[in-house]
Amino acid sequence: MPALTSVSGFPRIGQNRELKKIIEAYWKGAASLDEVRDTAKELRAKHWKLQAQAGVDLIPSNDFSYYDQMLDTAILLNVIPQRYKRLAFTNPEETLFAMGRGYQGDKGDVTALPMKKWFTTNYHYIVPEIEESAEIRLNGTKPFDEFNEAKARGILTKPVLIGPYTFLKLARNAQAEELTYDKGLVNAVAAVYAEVIKRFAALGAQWLQLDGAVPRARQGGRRRLPLQEPVREDPARSRR
Repeated sequence: MPALTSVSGFPRIGQNRELKKIIEAYWKGAASLDEVRDTAKELRAKHWKLQAQAGVDLIPSNDFSYYDQMLDTAILLNVIPQRYKRLAFTNPEETLFAMGRGYQGDKGDVTALPMKKWFTTNYHYIVPEIEESAEIRLNGTKPFDEFNEAKARGILTKPVLIGPYTFLKLARNAQAEELTYDKGLVNAVAAVYAEVIKRFAALGAQWLQLDGAVPRARQGGRRRLPLQEPVREDPARSRR
């Protein structure tokens, strides 16, 4: 079987930093949220097309983010601290930006979640905060929407998500301490990932990539680090 090609970390900002410019314009009140969404959609389409024309076999989707993929994953898992929920924004992007950069306005005054370096890189990620009262469940449709968006353009992508172990390892509790992994928390997160995998299988995905930057335990003297696997007929059951 020939080796398949893929791209990890395709730049999402745009050749001329279009994403950065439109988001900053939105923050200043000089652009609408619809304009931000339109620019994001245009960039995704352009980047998928570039990879397809280059002959990439497994073109990723859900690697696009307005801010940070760890933050996207937190929102997907409904890991949204109450102080941000109380802002009661109409649009999910507004909640995302409040978590990522803070918010001071008519709806309230909150600071941003902390940032931390992504391992040994200079990239900083938003540190998810899991409160004791957090109701972990599938929240939103971003990964599926972007998969379908590419599919409508004739490109069957490989969805990419932060892996569950890495997410929990890097998340913190409300006191900014490392999490205690009780059975309820682990099962809740696992159930969401099982549902995500099942839905992607139903949509026709053939591959799914779970990014796991935190090494898992060694077994038999070897480190097990499978980063991507084909989606089977019953993926939810096979991964429980």
